[in-house]
Amino acid sequence: MSIKNIFITNKSNSNIQNKDISKPNKHTLNHSFKMKKTTLLPILLLINFLAFSQPSINKIETSNYSYRSVEVKEKVDYSIWNSLLSMYVKPDGFVDYKSLKNKEAKLDEFLAILSNTKINNDWTTNDKIAYWINVYNAFTFKLIVKNYPVSSIKDIDNPWKTEFFKIDGESMSLGHVEHKILRKFNEPRIHFAINCASYSCPRVIQIPYKGKNLDRLLKRQTTEYINDRKNNEITGYTYKLSKLFSWFGGDFKEENQSITDFINKYSKTKIRNQKSKGYVQYDWRLNSI
Repeated sequence: MSIKNIFITNKSNSNIQNKDISKPNKHTLNHSFKMKKTTLLPILLLINFLAFSQPSINKIETSNYSYRSVEVKEKVDYSIWNSLLSMYVKPDGFVDYKSLKNKEAKLDEFLAILSNTKINNDWTTNDKIAYWINVYNAFTFKLIVKNYPVSSIKDIDNPWKTEFFKIDGESMSLGHVEHKILRKFNEPRIHFAINCASYSCPRVIQIPYKGKNLDRLLKRQTTEYINDRKNNEITGYTYKLSKLFSWFGGDFKEENQSITDFINKYSKTKIRNQKSKGYVQYDWRLNSI
């Protein structure tokens, strides 16, 4: 072969090779596309999975955080008291003292919690009022159970003056809790929450008073007591009030209001120009079923 022919042949082969590299044929393109598609498919599926699953993860984390953020620890563990109230107090407020006497040890367990409680600066005013209401009512239960059977709390010797329990090391009586502590808060509605174990006393409720429910329960108890005809007889012509408004009259005159002003906030029948008939006879019979 001549040098000329060799040169021509090499040039031709070079053109063919260049042609193959610069211009791939149809078969080569299809094969390349299929390879790319096969490789990309798992990646696309993974991206799709992560995109849709991420909001769910965030939702769960947010939900858990929100739950923890609203959790509030009570100042006092009222769980035993809640159980005793729900078991031995009826919806009408009457108490099964006979059955409660069989669970006196459980009552004593809760009284020990109250006795060892230390009030500090973290407590709100409502926390304190609620605590002392529960102290009064729980130790009244104890007084009745200890002396049961009894027809009236007044059959017990000096029921309000006897110091028969301690709070944070200080000896106390029911009268001390009521007059030296609770009344000093200038919250007259406490008179419709503390119970003296008698027919004419405000109803014992089936749940503990707490700082967070205090205002709602005091409003409910006050409204209920004032509108109960066995406690207050208010008509369009006359009115006859509970002796609570006589014994503690000064407590209801706070903020330049009269006793009738206080009553009218809660009474369905307002006292305007009706004639007073005095006070309803207080019934001291034991509030026992």
